Amino acid sequence: KQWYQRRVRGGIKMATFRGLQVVRQFSSTTAKAGQLVQPPVQVFGTEGRYATALYSAASKQKKLDVVEKELTALQKDLKSDKKLTEYLIDPSQPRLQKKAAVENLMKAKKLSELTSNLFMVMADNGRIG
Repeated sequence: KQWYQRRVRGGIKMATFRGLQVVRQFSSTTAKAGQLVQPPVQVFGTEGRYATALYSAASKQKKLDVVEKELTALQKDLKSDKKLTEYLIDPSQPRLQKKAAVENLMKAKKLSELTSNLFMVMADNGRIG
């Protein structure tokens, strides 16, 4: 019974993290040379791997604030542009076309290499939408 209660409580905690999509709050901790940087909040699953990789890369390059601002701005843009959002989440659209659309969006917004690389990898792996 205790095991089940812990499992259910753990599942609820994990479910709250699943709601986290693109934007993630970054702390101002810096990376020590040669060490893997652990994010302040651990996120599991596929989205957790992408978020952790971005956090680690951004903190090593000391660009956490830049990436956070870009992700926040991009989230606002996607909320306001319903047509683009619907296109990106449409599973019937070919992956290569989505990748091209993401690439054009990253160039148009003049986002940093870190943010652009995240979305390009996600598009390559079919994780957009």
